[in-house]
Amino acid sequence: MFLKEISAEKIFKAALPFCKMLAILIIGHFLVVYILKLVRHAIEKSKIDKSLGHFFVKAINIILHIFIVLSALSAIGISTSGIIAAFSAAAVAVSLALKDSLGNVAGGILLLLSPRFVTGDYIAAGGKEGTVLGVDLLHTKIRTVDGKLVNIPNGVLINEYIVNYSAEDKRRVELVFPVPYDIDINVAKKAALEVMESNEMVLSEPEKPFARVDSYGDSAVNLLVRAWCETKNYWSVRFDLNEKIREKLAENDIEIPFNQLDVHIKNN
Repeated sequence: MFLKEISAEKIFKAALPFCKMLAILIIGHFLVVYILKLVRHAIEKSKIDKSLGHFFVKAINIILHIFIVLSALSAIGISTSGIIAAFSAAAVAVSLALKDSLGNVAGGILLLLSPRFVTGDYIAAGGKEGTVLGVDLLHTKIRTVDGKLVNIPNGVLINEYIVNYSAEDKRRVELVFPVPYDIDINVAKKAALEVMESNEMVLSEPEKPFARVDSYGDSAVNLLVRAWCETKNYWSVRFDLNEKIREKLAENDIEIPFNQLDVHIKNN
């Protein structure tokens, strides 16, 4: 009987650290889930970009779970200093082997922390342009206007010139219409201005609609047309002005000329 009691006591003492480890893992996991829920809720209420918010959630999740695992190992008497040292050595080896990928990771972190664009913006970079779907640690995903999904490495993107077409709330539409040399240019200018002023999407600020001679070509005078609009209306305004101004010019008997070459023949 005495031996049985001692055996039970030893078993209890031996099992106690593992029970503590199990409790730390279970309670810690549910605590992390609760913390992440609070973080997601806070991000949804804030104006943080979706990609940056997703990055924060993933980073917090990884860090907290590592802390929980280390705490659980300490509960059963395993020294975590040796594990940390081993991980550090492994991290150095991995960083040397994956230096290009780590460059993309560093680029992704820089893009998230000091964003030149946010999810939903229309950008041009790396020879591609489209709508930003999201930024992860390795790539930035954009969708082109013809529905292609393009993944641009962050390491490349961080060193590229990026044109953000969505950053400002207003954009300027700029078009050129070639008109014949033998017409009254003031009639063409008036026709273009009438079309722009009648378009409800064209704005008078920061500049009123503009129509002036831009240059002189081989076969035509190039009429430059400019109009400001809200960024969301850019393509609608551009297509409307392209169609309506040409129709208005035709109503005034102004046809867009073809390239012409005058040949003079001299007889000896």
